[in-house]
Amino acid sequence: MRTQVAAIEFGTSKIVTVIAENGGFNRCDIIGSGTVPYDGYQGGDWVTPNRLAQAVYNSISAAEKDAGTKIKDIYIGVPCEYIHVKHTEATVPIRGERGRVSEEDIDEVQDMAANVFRFDRHGGNVIHRSPAWFSIDNGKRTMMPLNVQGQNLTACVSFIVADQVFLDDMRSLMDSMGLGINGFLSSSFGEQLLLTSIEDREKPCIFANVGFLNTEVSVCEGDAMVYHAVLPMGGAHLTEDLAQAMEIRGDEAEQLKRCFMLGADRFDLVNPPEFYDESGRRLDYKAEFVKECMKTGVDELCGMIQMTIEDAGDAVLPRSQVYLTGGGLALIRGGREYLAGKLKRPVKVPAIKTAKLNSPVYSSVMGLVDLIFDSIEQRSPEQDTLPNRLADGLRGLFNRR
Repeated sequence: MRTQVAAIEFGTSKIVTVIAENGGFNRCDIIGSGTVPYDGYQGGDWVTPNRLAQAVYNSISAAEKDAGTKIKDIYIGVPCEYIHVKHTEATVPIRGERGRVSEEDIDEVQDMAANVFRFDRHGGNVIHRSPAWFSIDNGKRTMMPLNVQGQNLTACVSFIVADQVFLDDMRSLMDSMGLGINGFLSSSFGEQLLLTSIEDREKPCIFANVGFLNTEVSVCEGDAMVYHAVLPMGGAHLTEDLAQAMEIRGDEAEQLKRCFMLGADRFDLVNPPEFYDESGRRLDYKAEFVKECMKTGVDELCGMIQMTIEDAGDAVLPRSQVYLTGGGLALIRGGREYLAGKLKRPVKVPAIKTAKLNSPVYSSVMGLVDLIFDSIEQRSPEQDTLPNRLADGLRGLFNRR
């Protein structure tokens, strides 16, 4: 039986609503989508809160029209600026038969980690709890401790906490539209699990999501997000720098930005367009000046990403893979290669395997949809309670409201 779900995701330049159906064999079909421009959020605040409700309504209405159906309940992706991540470790004696790790041992060590977290938590609402790794007798980290023999089982468990104000605002907004909320999930977490395999996450994976107004840097290991930071710079700042330096409109600066060709040791301006002032006179500009302006901004962004990765400390390894998502840098030709050269790390722009919304700018919302179906598939009706979902430690668990 096909299950249909609706989800809404908030970016810093757009709001996206999707209606999807599971197609079996680990695939889903997007049957409707609605993308509406919006001024987004910055520093934890909505840029234009008075326009939020209308933008949400327009996005949902467009998705309904595209799918030919009505939305009654919806999942909400919590934006990166409204979450924080904390992880704790706990150790329990192995009580399984013949000293082998049992499912009860795995549950117990995660419950103990949750108790440690509750003692040390700082407000908000836990929307995901998942293990980063297990170890037996302080040995090698593994995600498959079941039936391994030893004396003590240790787990590192991650908790993603959503800002309470955001949750309350969304409940009020959806209630005013007559919509129920199925759950709150982290779009960033869903993106990580969608774009990497279990084998990839045996070692820490770094994500750099360069959006419109901000850049999110996070680290995923095992089935967990173990580090998270938001930088106050995105693709819009590169566009703004060009617009101010050239004294041209923002849309013209965006057009000019797409004419750059970058590489590991390359920064070229290829076939730039001509611009005219209000009187129709062509604007003269030197290509080297434009290149220097753009390079200054891109180098600043790359430097901020590098410093944030360094701040992650032991959460990353010297050669941890970087996954570049979002449209702020990935859509600039050669942006991946240029970032790799600056970071001295391998950088990959992962592909989104769907006919609709297959651009890097939609990786977050596709991750959100994947997380929803993963959660549904891993629950049985008798287990569908909040304590059980939080205790399972499986990826993609969420609070159902």
